[in-house]
Amino acid sequence: MNRRRLLLGATALPFAGAARANNFPNGPFRIIVPFGAGSATDQGARNVAEGLNRIFGVPAVVENKPGANGAIAAEVAAKAKPDGQTIFVCSNTAAASNVAMMRSLPYDPLRDFEPLTLIGRAPVFMIVNPKVEAATAQDFAALCKKQPGKVNFGSGSASTRISGELLKAKAQIDMVHVPYKSTPAALQDTMAGHVQMCFADPVTSLPQVKAGTVRCLGVGSRGRYKLTPDIPTLIEQGIPDFELMTWTGVLLPAGVPPAVSATLREAIVKTITEPAYVERQAQGGSEITPTTPEEMRRIQVAEIELYREMMKIAGIEPE
Repeated sequence: MNRRRLLLGATALPFAGAARANNFPNGPFRIIVPFGAGSATDQGARNVAEGLNRIFGVPAVVENKPGANGAIAAEVAAKAKPDGQTIFVCSNTAAASNVAMMRSLPYDPLRDFEPLTLIGRAPVFMIVNPKVEAATAQDFAALCKKQPGKVNFGSGSASTRISGELLKAKAQIDMVHVPYKSTPAALQDTMAGHVQMCFADPVTSLPQVKAGTVRCLGVGSRGRYKLTPDIPTLIEQGIPDFELMTWTGVLLPAGVPPAVSATLREAIVKTITEPAYVERQAQGGSEITPTTPEEMRRIQVAEIELYREMMKIAGIEPE
C-alpha cells in the first residue's frame, strides 16, 4: 500500500484528486483488444496498459479476443460493467466500419460505447511478397490482368479488406480475397508466399519492409505520408482516388460516470503524448492523434458513411 501511495504521489498528481473523489480505480484494469498480439491495435493497447499501471499503480491486463472483424471483443466490452475498469482499445474496424461491412452486429459502436480519444492514425500500405514480379502498383495491376483470378490478397480487418476490394475496382483487376483473424496473420502469409499481397498498417508492416521480407508498393494516402516520404502513394501511381486511413482509439462501455471518463482520458492522453512514446510510434509509422470524445464520435459517424460509399464503389454487399 505504501508503494502504491508513493507511485500515485510521484507520477499521478494531476489525477489523484479525481481518483479519490470517485474511489477510482478500485481494482485492475481490463483492456480488451479485438485483434491478436503484434497488431497495431495490440501494440497501442499495451502502451496504454503500461501508462495506466504507472499512473494509477494498479495492474492493467490486456485481453486479446480476435475474430469476426472485432465483433467478438466488442460484444464482450459492450456488456462489461460501466465502471471505467474495462477499456476497449480498438481499430476503426470495430469502432465504425463494421456497421457498413456487416449486416448484423451483436453491438452498436455508437449506442453501446462512449468515445474517449484516438491514439494513433496511419494510411494503409500495399504489401507484396518479395518474389512477386512487380516493382510498382501498376506492375502489380498488370500482373493481375495477365492472371485473372489467380492472385490472392489477404486481409485481417475491415480496413484491409476494403482496401483490397477498392484496388480491384479502381485498377479493374480480379483477385481472390483470403480472410484472416488479424493483420499480422495476413502479413505472415504474405511473407511466406501463401498470398501474394495484403494491405497493412505501417506499425505492423514497416519493420518487415525494412527487413526485406516484404515489399511496399504504395501508400493509401492523398499525399505522401510524412513518416515515409520515400514511398509513393497509390494515387500518384495511377490508382485514382485511393485514400484510406486506419486508426486506433479508446472506447468505454456506455454509462461510465463522467468524472471517471475524464480521469481515464487525461491519463491516456498523458501516456500517448510523452515524447518517447511519440518517437517510438513515429519510427513504426504511426502518428499520435489525441482527440476529444466529441471529435472521435464525429470521426466514427463519418467513417461509417465513408465505408458505405466505398462498398458501393467496390461492388460488395455487407456480410
